[in-house]
Amino acid sequence: MAGLRDTLSLTSHKRLINIMAFANGLAWGLLMVFGARYIQPLDFALLAMLTGGMMGAAIISYGPLPSAALSYLVPLTVSCVTAWLLSPLPLAFQGVALILCYAAVLTRTILANRDIFVAKVESELALQEKANALRESSETVQLLLNDYEAQSADWLWSVDEDGAIAAPCGRFADACGRDVAGLEGVQFISLFDVSTSRDTLARYLDLREGFRDLIVQLTVADEPKWWRLSARTRADGRLHGVASDITVEKRAEAKVSYMAHYCALTDLANRFLFNETLTRSIKRLDEGEVAAVLCLDLDQFKSVNDTLGHPIGDKLLCEVARRIELAACEGAMVARLGGDEFAVLIDKAMGIEEVEACALRIIQTIDQPFVLEGMQVMTSTSIGIAIGLGHETMPADLMKKADLALYSAKANGRNRFAHFEPGMDEVARERRELEMDLRTALAGNEFVLYYQPLVSVQSGDTAGYEALIRWNHPTRGLVMPSAFIPLAEETGLVVQIGEWVLREAVAQLKHWPEDVRVSVNLSPAQMRSANLIPMIVNAVANAGINPDRLELEITETMLMQDSEANIAVLRKLHDFGVRIALDDFGTGYSSLNYLRSFPFDKIKIDRCFVESIEYNAESRAIIRAITELAGKLGMVTTAEGVETPHQFERLRQKGCTQVQGYLFSHPVAVNNADDHYRLSKSSVEKISSRHDKIEDILQNNIDPESQPDSLRRVMRDGSA
Repeated sequence: MAGLRDTLSLTSHKRLINIMAFANGLAWGLLMVFGARYIQPLDFALLAMLTGGMMGAAIISYGPLPSAALSYLVPLTVSCVTAWLLSPLPLAFQGVALILCYAAVLTRTILANRDIFVAKVESELALQEKANALRESSETVQLLLNDYEAQSADWLWSVDEDGAIAAPCGRFADACGRDVAGLEGVQFISLFDVSTSRDTLARYLDLREGFRDLIVQLTVADEPKWWRLSARTRADGRLHGVASDITVEKRAEAKVSYMAHYCALTDLANRFLFNETLTRSIKRLDEGEVAAVLCLDLDQFKSVNDTLGHPIGDKLLCEVARRIELAACEGAMVARLGGDEFAVLIDKAMGIEEVEACALRIIQTIDQPFVLEGMQVMTSTSIGIAIGLGHETMPADLMKKADLALYSAKANGRNRFAHFEPGMDEVARERRELEMDLRTALAGNEFVLYYQPLVSVQSGDTAGYEALIRWNHPTRGLVMPSAFIPLAEETGLVVQIGEWVLREAVAQLKHWPEDVRVSVNLSPAQMRSANLIPMIVNAVANAGINPDRLELEITETMLMQDSEANIAVLRKLHDFGVRIALDDFGTGYSSLNYLRSFPFDKIKIDRCFVESIEYNAESRAIIRAITELAGKLGMVTTAEGVETPHQFERLRQKGCTQVQGYLFSHPVAVNNADDHYRLSKSSVEKISSRHDKIEDILQNNIDPESQPDSLRRVMRDGSA
């Protein structure tokens, strides 16, 4: 509306000017008309001058407005022509012609001036618009810059031709930890710490060249900071740019880099950094120089985790890491490869003796007790050593050799170190093949149970059997448990194998007399399995047998691992009706305590006492103490590994309840009813007959050793 009003006002104003110009021209023209008849011939020049001047005034007075100039010129021209025609001058017609020509020239000039004027006005308007736009743009830019400095974390900076800071803003000063006045004129380069990026910045400042994303470091209030700088060169030679504080980003990058190269738990180097360092170390080796890699892991660390919980396990790993660092050679690199696996790199070792001394120090320091949250925790370590000679050694091969040596150290008793030997490759290959075969053995029905009789000392009857697994390997033949059970425990397959043994043994019980029991060994991994109790209950129910015909054997070591949880599991099984036997009794640390805390049905005397009963008085005393204790607690005692008649008689004299061993029968397979009958009837009768004949021999001979041949024949053939 305002624009429309302005347009209407301008149109009215132009019309008014045109009217006034017309009136002005008409007034001057009429004046000449009235005065023309009185003019004298001598006044011709005056009239001509007046006419030309009055007509030329159109351009002078109304040139910027052509319509007004024409409004003035037309009535004036007509009046002048009339005045000349009315005048008594002799050359009136010639004057009229000149006036008309002059009017035409003036008209053409007015129109030409109009075009020039319009072009000039348009040019001035365009320049004015550009000036206005530039002013608005400058104001906008200034507003944006002000808003940028107020809202953004970045800030602007500018330096003069000498590299001095010019017109610093408040945010720039705050970032430097200074005030604005104190920052003015300071050399920009002096803000930053000495580094290659500082040198690069100095070169850009000297050359007055623009740059992008240059990262420089500085110190503000004793704290390291990082800025990202970008700049452009201005027309006056100054550099003007933007800076941003990327300290948080750099710290995050450093943290990510640290996490990629170091163990978050122990702060040791991780496998990635260890391998990188090993590769660089080997490349630097000169001819004849050696680098040694020690691979180690903790013995039985899993039991610590399972018994005491992962928080204690983590603290143990941290303490182990500190001890390894203290025991390692000076300058050696210690890394945690994962889990309870560690590695030590001895760069340019002085010799094998230095490496072995380092390994021995580590073993000895870790063998000392750890006190964690008021508890004493024991562990040990096994170490594998591999030596690299010269820069042609392959890092991956060196690590592999150290791993193989570690496996050898663990296989030969743990808590020791072993050097890599060429034959270890073949051992590792066989182990891998055995592991692969073991994983398919269950699906291939390659396992079979053998049963060894448990013989009553007093009656000679077979009171039950111990189920013992064998692996009927398609190419290796019959594989004994000692060859594959440790591997099954390492791979976790022992739980599945143990479940198969339990189900198979329980299923076999339904084919045997009601008074025959079967003993099955439980592994620590099975005890930790949440499926153990439901699986046993299901197996007993499916077989339709009395639960007390199943006897589960556990070791004292298993009770030491999370004893409360394990005893709770055993109580549930005992309440269900399953019998519980404590195996290898006397070889642990807290036997009497466990006997008091849980009502075991049977104690099995370890074979180490039976083997030495003939010549070791201490073994005889221990066996007597065990049998007397078991008798008072209402428990059965079974002696394992009975192989000689003398051992049998000594055990009978000491009050042992049951015996088992090669003296009576090797473990044998039972695959059908005939085999069962042979074991449960024929063997029992034969063993009973042997027992009676042994009694006769012993009653007639005070010293059983005086008739060893007779006793052996009785045990072998059933007759003296």
